[in-house]
Amino acid sequence: MAKYNKLPLDGIFVPPATPSFADLIEQLGTEDSLTPARRKDLISGLRRVAEALHRTPAEVPADPQWLQPRLARIAPAAIGVTRKTWQNTVSNARNAMVACGIVTKRQRRPEDLSPAWRNLWAVVQASKDKSLLSPLPRFVFFLDRVGIAPEDVRNDHALLFLEAVEQNEISKNPQAAYEGAVMGWNLARVRLSEWPRQRLDLPSKSKRVMLPATQYPSDLIKDVDRYLEMRLRPDLLATGKTLRPIAASSGTTYRYLLLRFVSHVVGSGVAAEEISSLNALLQPGHVERGLRHMLERNGGATRASISDTAGLLLTIATHLGLPEEIVRILTQYKTRLAVHEPGGMTAKNRDRLRVLRNPDVLRRLLHLPEQIMARPLGQRRHKALRAREDAIAIGILLYCPLRVSNLSTLEIERHLQRPGKGKMFLVIPASEVKNHRPLEFELPAHLVSMIDAHLSDRAPTLCTPRNPYLFPATRKDGPVWRNTLSERIKRRVRDEIGIEMNAHLFRHLAVMIYLDANPGGYEVARQMLGHSSLSQTISVYSGLETISATRSFASLVDKMREGM
Repeated sequence: MAKYNKLPLDGIFVPPATPSFADLIEQLGTEDSLTPARRKDLISGLRRVAEALHRTPAEVPADPQWLQPRLARIAPAAIGVTRKTWQNTVSNARNAMVACGIVTKRQRRPEDLSPAWRNLWAVVQASKDKSLLSPLPRFVFFLDRVGIAPEDVRNDHALLFLEAVEQNEISKNPQAAYEGAVMGWNLARVRLSEWPRQRLDLPSKSKRVMLPATQYPSDLIKDVDRYLEMRLRPDLLATGKTLRPIAASSGTTYRYLLLRFVSHVVGSGVAAEEISSLNALLQPGHVERGLRHMLERNGGATRASISDTAGLLLTIATHLGLPEEIVRILTQYKTRLAVHEPGGMTAKNRDRLRVLRNPDVLRRLLHLPEQIMARPLGQRRHKALRAREDAIAIGILLYCPLRVSNLSTLEIERHLQRPGKGKMFLVIPASEVKNHRPLEFELPAHLVSMIDAHLSDRAPTLCTPRNPYLFPATRKDGPVWRNTLSERIKRRVRDEIGIEMNAHLFRHLAVMIYLDANPGGYEVARQMLGHSSLSQTISVYSGLETISATRSFASLVDKMREGM
């Protein structure tokens, strides 16, 4: 094996001569231009940032590109400070790097601008448009600093701005600043008549291969929709094997997988007109070309989406009664492209659950809904009511580990049933559950009170008084989109507690809490989650008891040591 320098990979891309925070602290100690108070603030900023990174100042390189992704991952709540305090801390650390000549000082005074840019910036300020005042300042001052006139700004200058931000920013996301600047520029074109007319473009990040809707053969679309209708609402009196109905969400997924696969087949060189039906799509030659195209785009390796597509194609061929030779070939493709996932939860989910074994963190999560509900609505009523919605969603997930697709579509009258005073049951019929198992939970009194209080306050700020959904969509009468609600829950928990937790992780948390208190209690966990089989529950969660087992063993060893 060839020899190489065993440098820490964590800092492999940091230039060798880069000073550490400890070097900066030493340099600031001899900087005569700083007042004692200012010197103290800058040094404190460096020390606190290092502490938040779980490192000593000597272990933190004063390198913006090293710092950016690491500081972006820090949630203020996770280190026990407010967002404002953390912003001040990072600002002090950055100013320390400015004082030591590592990064440049930000220029934000209008008088620093040349006349042309100063006049334009005055127009922006006069508009009082926050959507322009937020993303444009750094871009405008940068363009003026490098000598670009307003009418000469082009895409290359925006990319140069991105490069400058990457070299001088230690916490904010450079890509987000760049995209915000470009979008802010284009928005100013629309809203301000004085703004330069040229449009700036962002490089496309899309890797999708989906054809435009108009390019799919209409007969194929009809055939796909007929097949999915058969799967969603199978004919109970049809001859042959009776199919179990699939959930609407599964139908949507199947449709997407099929149309994406058609796009891959066309991308491989097959004319779209040749794929006028599912039978035509499932011809082995077309299937092979489509799957090869997918593999090429993934470096020659299979992945879950390729495996799922191969499996779906085989299922459809079987349902349509295609010739045995076609089924045999598609079976071969499915077998070769299968992704064999290891049993149990993913490593990422295990890591996130492990944080919740800290009693203080778990306690904060359990009390979070009530803490949010206790806050006054104040002047920003809409924002406060949305926060209360998030609190109720989290509260429900803590007691009722639902899938987010069911949570987002809860109807007040239909799913929240009240058999008696103060009682409320969350009831979801089997037809609306992924695995066709009915779900029923009794909600605790404090959660019922939270729901009632919110329902009395939410209209008309969030929705009309007659909106039937517990979590209504913005500006329309339907329910919130499940991905939107899931993202809101994730963001709320991160902002309030400082941990990464999506809506689905609440299901894992429910099982962890129950199995910790009731080792081996998989049947109750199965019923709680609505799993169709006990083996499914055991295969996913059997590893959760390892912590309890090792903890019990450690306790036994401690007792033996004390007795010897």
